Amino acid sequence: MDKIKKLNILFTSDTHGWLLPINYSDNSKSTNGLSVIANAMKEYSRENSILMDLGDTIQGSPLLYFHQINRKSYPNPAAQMMNYLNYDYFIPGNHDFNYGMDYLDEFITELNAKTLCANIATKDGLLFKQGFEIVDKNGVKILIIGITTKYIPNWENPNYIKGLIFNDPVVETEKIVNKYRKEVDLVVVAYHGGFERDILTRKEFVKDTGENQGCKIFANIKGVDILLTGHQHRIITEKIDNRILIQPGCNGANLGAVEIEYTDETGFKLVSIQPKLLKAGDYKSDPLCEELIKDVEKDNQVFLDEIIGIVPKNNLAIKDPIQARIDKHPIVDFINCIQIHASNSMLSATSLANIVTGFREEITVRNVLSTYVYSNTLAVVEISGKVLKEYLEKCAEYFVIKDGKIAANPRFSYPKVEHYNYDMIDGIDYVIDVTKKHGDRIESIKYKNKEIDKDDLFTIVLNNYRASGGGDFLMLKDLPIIREIPFNVAELILDYIRENRVLDVVGVNNIKLKT
Repeated sequence: MDKIKKLNILFTSDTHGWLLPINYSDNSKSTNGLSVIANAMKEYSRENSILMDLGDTIQGSPLLYFHQINRKSYPNPAAQMMNYLNYDYFIPGNHDFNYGMDYLDEFITELNAKTLCANIATKDGLLFKQGFEIVDKNGVKILIIGITTKYIPNWENPNYIKGLIFNDPVVETEKIVNKYRKEVDLVVVAYHGGFERDILTRKEFVKDTGENQGCKIFANIKGVDILLTGHQHRIITEKIDNRILIQPGCNGANLGAVEIEYTDETGFKLVSIQPKLLKAGDYKSDPLCEELIKDVEKDNQVFLDEIIGIVPKNNLAIKDPIQARIDKHPIVDFINCIQIHASNSMLSATSLANIVTGFREEITVRNVLSTYVYSNTLAVVEISGKVLKEYLEKCAEYFVIKDGKIAANPRFSYPKVEHYNYDMIDGIDYVIDVTKKHGDRIESIKYKNKEIDKDDLFTIVLNNYRASGGGDFLMLKDLPIIREIPFNVAELILDYIRENRVLDVVGVNNIKLKT
């Protein structure tokens, strides 16, 4: 009987600079981070494993935000940790361009791993020189192709990507697979991109803009055995006809793995192949990873307490988070104003986290991160008057009458605390009659002092969680996506405060609660 051998394809994606298990808003412990995933990696022998990262690696955390503005003073902490963990390959993501090509180039120069990207080019050839590699691992000949979403020009600062050509990932992948498929045993595509359709039903669930083309790659290029994906921050482990689709979430929450068993006595023969996610929360942080970056992290902590702005006229601290929703705290208007500024949309929606601090007279970086605590990006969607009313009706479920007063619905506290699932929308004026039954509470919706019609169309900017239907807002899930704003909302707020320094925030009383 042939001896069964093992091969593992391990990968991370969308870590967004989440290197340590720290919630920077208050320095509490987290279960996520690359230093934690480091111990998950020890489940596998590196002798029969290939390790890669699928991008969105050097943007998204306070630590990397601090590093990029102080890049000359420290080595890149993401590169340091990835080198210690012996990554083999890096595929750039869209957010890796957010701080400019110089910063990305510096990171790649520090990185020991090879950078693969077959579809981003200049007039002189591939930007990163190498689009794929054929590697022999334990007798298995593997074609590894790196590709990145072609949608970057729709988001990125034009000055950061000047002269770059973003070719179609499907076309470029197919060229390589067609040329080399017969020469190798396995084809692995490492794609910083997601899926434009439901994987199993093939039903379209986002507007097919070309941003996500995972289904096209998998369906059209039959020679692809393993499709590693990212970008959408989803949890996916699928095996279809002995072919693998996998995505590991974000922020260092999981290590993606494809476990392969094979024999090679008479040539490569696949015995089994399985996708798997190893949850970071099941492991402890590697102290050697933490030691590597202790200097930059120490100075980052000082940076987080830096005063970046002031509120001279009114205190924006949130003393009672429930009352802040009932009365619509001015911090909500502030966030919505920034979202509209960033997106040029007609309307904006935001919520408050379960625990939120707001700003006192002096605003620090940490204040911002404890006010907008989620790693959200933004999406602009098209919404009709009819769906807008459904959306507001869902939001209106947050309120009840208790002892003759408006209060938060107890179901938002138990079995799960989810006060963040009450959104407040700016750009319209609306009335919620809390005395009425759910589904019939929105009494009036006005846009520019005129009652809206069910067929009226608006653009509204939402965080990516809500735009995907998160929080059971299913009416939003399939709305046409006009564009995405791939920047962390907290960073947008930080940049706004730094630029304006002195904030004069005035609340807008556009939501009336009727009892």
